[in-house]
Amino acid sequence: MSIPSGAQTAPSVLREGSADPERVTYVELFFDLVFAFAIAQMAGVLTDEPTFLTIAEATVITLAVWWVWVYTTWATNWLNPESRPVLWLLLALSATGLVISESIPEAFDDRRFVFVGAYLIYALIRTVGVIVAVRRASPAIAGGQYRILVWTAVSGVFWVAGCFAPEIWMRLALWVIAIVIDYLGPASLFWLPKLGASSWEAWRIRGGHFSERAALFIIIVLGESILVIGTALASHELDAGVIAAALLAFAEAIMLWFLYFAHGQDRGHQFIATKAATGPVARLSYTYLHVLLVLGLVATTHSSHLSLHAPHEEPVAAVSALVYLGPAVYLLGLFSFKRSIGVPSTSIPSHAAGVIALSGLFALSATGVLEVTLLAESAIACAVLLLVVAGDEFLWNRRSRQTTKGAI
Repeated sequence: MSIPSGAQTAPSVLREGSADPERVTYVELFFDLVFAFAIAQMAGVLTDEPTFLTIAEATVITLAVWWVWVYTTWATNWLNPESRPVLWLLLALSATGLVISESIPEAFDDRRFVFVGAYLIYALIRTVGVIVAVRRASPAIAGGQYRILVWTAVSGVFWVAGCFAPEIWMRLALWVIAIVIDYLGPASLFWLPKLGASSWEAWRIRGGHFSERAALFIIIVLGESILVIGTALASHELDAGVIAAALLAFAEAIMLWFLYFAHGQDRGHQFIATKAATGPVARLSYTYLHVLLVLGLVATTHSSHLSLHAPHEEPVAAVSALVYLGPAVYLLGLFSFKRSIGVPSTSIPSHAAGVIALSGLFALSATGVLEVTLLAESAIACAVLLLVVAGDEFLWNRRSRQTTKGAI
């Protein structure tokens, strides 16, 4: 039976059938709003009086949230969100993600069953949805998703066991094991007994779309720092300490943005878009290394929140860890990411120097050698980042001049 002239067929459920396979769709951006809320909820885990235990808890939750988001990004790289089945799948995932996000502040306490239940249900819905969509058109991708189901079932045992653990430290230990299993899946290409590892054919993606999605998530996390500043300015008396803390927090957000987007994101986009084998790049550069950026940003944002609320207090060691090690982890992730996309280490020495300097400052603070207020610590961390940016700009401009001379 022929299709009448002028009639429109339904969009393919596969992204390759869409008019612009590399485009980020509006429903993907809507989906991201749930994760903007999830990142905001991290403040409830870290609390206004953070300890190393709450930092460990927040790390586990952040790793879980990132895993939910990045696995879905792999899925939408294969699927076409403009088709109705995929659209409804993403909306169902958004609703489940909202339950995950809502439970985050009490994920280690009263709402642990809600958090874990929603986390595992989300994984089941997403994975089965991909299998149904691609099982005929791309059996290799479907086979990879069957493997994910097995790995999720194994890690799920530890997630659920943690819910029944009588002590927080036991719950944390079991959930760390669960996260490690989740993260080992892609590293092993979802190895299974007798079957071995899957082939890279199951993990081919569109590089341009994937890199843009990762950049948008970084924007989401950076956006939380702007909300923290605005909320503090609206709710506090604007004395000199609060204003100074707000200016430092905003300057820090600008520099963190600049270090990623000025000289990293575009190069990463070009690197993965020109690779024939995109799966390995997506796994290392965008799945694993980007989580360091997210962890660093979450910690740095919360340190800004604490500084805005109590700028003149002398911080405890856990707070100093957020102030100094937050940006240090971010710089470590950025250095690793840029190296993974072909940037030579000699071109980004300021990143490594920043990691060393910030780690050293934390050691001095934790041992009591450096005793200053929280506002002063924020200023010191901001000064280190300023030097990193200045060094990065200097080397970038020098390379650009050398490239221009070589082309003449």
